Amino acid sequence: MLPQIHKQSIVMMGSPSTEEALRQASSSSADRSNSNGPGIAGNNLSTFSAGGGGGGVGGSVTLVDPATATAIGASSRALPQVVDKKKAGGRTANFNSDVQQYMNIQHFEQLMQTFHAHKNEDGSSGFDIDKFREVFGKVLGGNLSYDQMTMLFMKIDANSDGTVDWDEFSTYMMAGSMGETEHLINVIDEKIRKMINGPHKDMIKRIDFVPKERKYVTVSREGIVGIYGLNLKLQKTVDTKKFFPNMSWVADALFMHDHAKLVIITDDRQLCIFDILSIKPRLIACIAQLENNPLCLAYAPQYDDSGDLILFGDDGGYVNVLQITRKFLFENVSDNDNLEQLTPAKLQKKDSLKKNSLSYYRRKIHNDWVLKVHYYQEMNGFVSCASENTKSLVIGDLERKTVRYIHVPKGIKCFDVCRRPSFLVTGGRDKIIRLWNPYVLSKPAGSLHGHNTAITSLIVNHEESQLISLSEDKVIKIWNIRNLNCIQTLMDKVPHRPENIISGIFFDSTNRQLLTGSNKLETWPLYKNLRHTIARSHDAGIVSAMFNENFHQVVSGCQNGTVSIWDLASGDKIFQFHNAHGKLEITAMCFDTSGRRLVTGSRDGIVKMWNFNNGMILRKMMKPNTLEATDVIFVEMGSNHYIIAVGWDRKITIFVDDPDHFETHPVRILNGSGWGAHKGHEDDISSVAFCPPNMLATSSVDGVIVVWNLESGYIKLTLREPFLDLRSKEEKVVEKVLFLQNPEKMTSRWHKIPLISCHADGYLRFWDIYEGCMVYEMNCQITEDEGLGAMALNPDNTLLMLGGSRGHIRIFDLKAFTLDNNKREAKDYECQVVMKTFWRAHIQSISSVNYVNAHDVILTSSKDGTVRVWTSDGTHIGIFGQDVPWIIDDPSTYMPLPVDVKKESAAEKQHNQLITSHRELLKKDVIETWKHGISIELQDDDSAVEKVDLSKKIKDMRQKAIQVHIIKKWREQVQRRKEAEHWTIEPELVRVKNQRRFFTFDAALKPPKSLQRTSLKVKHDAVFHMLTCHSLEEIPAFAIPGPKQGGGRKKPNL
Repeated sequence: MLPQIHKQSIVMMGSPSTEEALRQASSSSADRSNSNGPGIAGNNLSTFSAGGGGGGVGGSVTLVDPATATAIGASSRALPQVVDKKKAGGRTANFNSDVQQYMNIQHFEQLMQTFHAHKNEDGSSGFDIDKFREVFGKVLGGNLSYDQMTMLFMKIDANSDGTVDWDEFSTYMMAGSMGETEHLINVIDEKIRKMINGPHKDMIKRIDFVPKERKYVTVSREGIVGIYGLNLKLQKTVDTKKFFPNMSWVADALFMHDHAKLVIITDDRQLCIFDILSIKPRLIACIAQLENNPLCLAYAPQYDDSGDLILFGDDGGYVNVLQITRKFLFENVSDNDNLEQLTPAKLQKKDSLKKNSLSYYRRKIHNDWVLKVHYYQEMNGFVSCASENTKSLVIGDLERKTVRYIHVPKGIKCFDVCRRPSFLVTGGRDKIIRLWNPYVLSKPAGSLHGHNTAITSLIVNHEESQLISLSEDKVIKIWNIRNLNCIQTLMDKVPHRPENIISGIFFDSTNRQLLTGSNKLETWPLYKNLRHTIARSHDAGIVSAMFNENFHQVVSGCQNGTVSIWDLASGDKIFQFHNAHGKLEITAMCFDTSGRRLVTGSRDGIVKMWNFNNGMILRKMMKPNTLEATDVIFVEMGSNHYIIAVGWDRKITIFVDDPDHFETHPVRILNGSGWGAHKGHEDDISSVAFCPPNMLATSSVDGVIVVWNLESGYIKLTLREPFLDLRSKEEKVVEKVLFLQNPEKMTSRWHKIPLISCHADGYLRFWDIYEGCMVYEMNCQITEDEGLGAMALNPDNTLLMLGGSRGHIRIFDLKAFTLDNNKREAKDYECQVVMKTFWRAHIQSISSVNYVNAHDVILTSSKDGTVRVWTSDGTHIGIFGQDVPWIIDDPSTYMPLPVDVKKESAAEKQHNQLITSHRELLKKDVIETWKHGISIELQDDDSAVEKVDLSKKIKDMRQKAIQVHIIKKWREQVQRRKEAEHWTIEPELVRVKNQRRFFTFDAALKPPKSLQRTSLKVKHDAVFHMLTCHSLEEIPAFAIPGPKQGGGRKKPNL
């Protein structure tokens, strides 16, 4: 983990730990350079992914002599170059290439001497950007371009003081050399594991995949065989007990792939062969009255020209060998009633192979139960294990009686063979995994520790050189066999019955997934398998993804505390650091105004500032509480720089950007301690936005927006949408607020800056913060119940991008939108807010959306763990983290629409078509039924009086239908509006002075005679949206609400 380093900390060059770290790094680098051979670029310096600090104390590293410089240079030799410049094109690719690859040890020493020799007029030794370019241009001989030197300067000068000294430069270099050499990415995505319901009521003993049939086969202890399709849907169930009603528990089973037959051994000393994939499952052969109870099975296909071998171990320590010819399997088609009874005594005869096409013999191998046996063709022999100390594992030859032993305390319960590198892997009750050279069994070549209970199963993934181990406590570990490291640990916390264990495990190398069995089947997909269809940028949900204009990079952070930096030109990962807030989640992110530093907020309310180019922490800001920070922004107000954090504490916490202090505390906290309109938030704050020179807007989950004067801390006004009290708690949330600052229109003296808010009810709302009212609202729901969760503007504030909870992106043109002093109706703004396009970008909620002006592309991030790039018209470019890079300016390299989006979009389109057709058919049926009924009734030969009565009845029916479905709801709506808590002014507030910029209240005048209803600028579709969301009870006939006429209300004329 990278230490938290800041400039003002103590110098620790003389400490033994630092010298030892440098010495180890130098030694490691020398070893790697020697292994690579002479002639390689061993003197080049380059950076790599480093771990981020948690909450520890920071310390800087200051190098003061050439020996130390040499140590750092040596430690940096072996660091891998992060970005392949050949993959990316254009200006951005050159920016994000490794600018330190041309630096060797001599360059490093020369730079140190130049730093120490240089003195500024004020006595400091730092380089400004011009001097930095000059010095690096001379030292490196023009290997770095002007842009590369500028980028390197900005990366090192993270505190933006305009100078870089030796301490900052050496600390930046040391931060890379002290990081982790490799970040171990999880192999299996345990979050999307799936439990499959099957026919089994007892523990599953064997899981297998049949590639020819593209089917999965499971066998449980009670003798039930389940056959599943490639999608793991149950297709067929075979009960083997119908052949033997009194059959005991199944001890083990295996599938003979080349013959499509199933072999089962049972606790009542029987071996049975079944044909389960035929239309009518049948029993082919049964060998009964075995001398011992069989425990484990193995299969040796094509052992010789005559046939195959079936091996099984028993509780007597014997390895039993059953030789079976192909003739027996193909010709034995007898009915079950006429099945010949086979016994070991009959099959052990010399002529049994010719007479019965079967032969049988056994060998005493162990002194205890044989727990596993397997035949390996490359070893030309079998391997068996037992829970005994003397002959824990035996490697034997079927033709000769010579065997070799392995002695392990407490014995061995499981084993497997790894081909590359060549190892025999064993595990047992001592909780240790041992690796053995198959030809040197005197002592293990290595061991793996980590399990807390006995190891029950081992599986080798040969393609990735990985080992999968299972222990009795349902813990699965995945190991890298090459470097003997544990990559991932999985824990099955789901209770199982009748035994709370994992009884079967199988690695499907064909479909690249892990399957485990108890009484149910469970799948664990591999990440790499998913990336063939859906690449993942992070292992957890994305909090935000932002584009950095200075470095032409995309910075993304996820909920597990990982921050990644990506090259927009190609999609390659440039840098990454982890555990930004320890084990807590990142909850908010932003850049400072210079774009050189990253600010992150966490679940415990701590705010940190980072140099994201090397993972160094620069500042740690402590709130007076530990409640979550939901949003952070960096604000420049005059010459002062502030970091503002909001969150669950319902307060606005303000920190000063002070480079002289590592840990800082708030200089001011705004909580709106007044009353009435001067009262602050009463619920969690969800978003914050700033508008120069001093205006701040905050929104909360209860639907309230508060506008502040940041300089004075005074609340200017409080905004609430008219029907807020009638909405559910989930619909009230204001997810994001932004100020629409149009640079072209801000020069006008009378220009008003609108405030835009997106809400969880799917509405986009525009506010006049000078008049204190909502001027326009727009329903942006593409599908039902989709809320708005993310919002962004392009640099000139002419395009608005919205992200929804169902993964849709909407683009609006706001060039014509403006506020003036003339009051307008809502319809006047409809032509000013124009939706240009929309598309589905993700299948889960969108967490952030950003516009990249340099390339006219849009970045989206989601809770699904992906960051995706799109053109402004919705063409998919790619996903950060995919295997194949793209070239941002070459459309031929763009990727097709992601599989998950394509599938969900097709389902959504089909669903909408079904709903539309259903509504049209229903409307057609109603109209036809109505017309048909009227025509039949009016064509009867009844009297004119009866026809008049019938016509009256039809009108009454129509009037009743309208009253039930429309007017009753409107009546209830008006009643609720009258009874709303904040519909009228509070009694103690007598008059409201509506000034140009503020709301002020005065209680000196007498109260009004009656409460007047407020005039609302609300579209009719908003009213009917509320009517469809709130069910109303049936009420009797009533009058339409409205002004009284003639002392009473008239009934509606329908």
